[in-house]
Amino acid sequence: MTRNKFETRIYNQLKKAKVPFKYESEKIPYVLAGHYIPDFVVTTALGKIYIETKGYFRPEAKRKMVAVKRLHPELDIRLVFYSATKSNKSFADRHGFKYAVGTIPEEWLNE
Repeated sequence: MTRNKFETRIYNQLKKAKVPFKYESEKIPYVLAGHYIPDFVVTTALGKIYIETKGYFRPEAKRKMVAVKRLHPELDIRLVFYSATKSNKSFADRHGFKYAVGTIPEEWLNE
């Protein structure tokens, strides 16, 4: 029901106090302001390609990439992963990022 022991303790306290409450019943949106600085900006005949290189792809970096893509869907942002992990590939597929592993594919440079 709750996510951890501390939340369970508070949940039980509220139950014992017999006050009306709900657990994780509402979603409140928020926006964090920031700037995205792509690792590389490649100019091709078809326009700019923004290339982000990732070794360990931290959760906060994933959130940032999704936020940038959502706010700027017109940008061609691509990921180059150091290694081919299932997690990285599924993230890219799920969020619509083109990706490569190890190096930038020649076809990206010759578009």
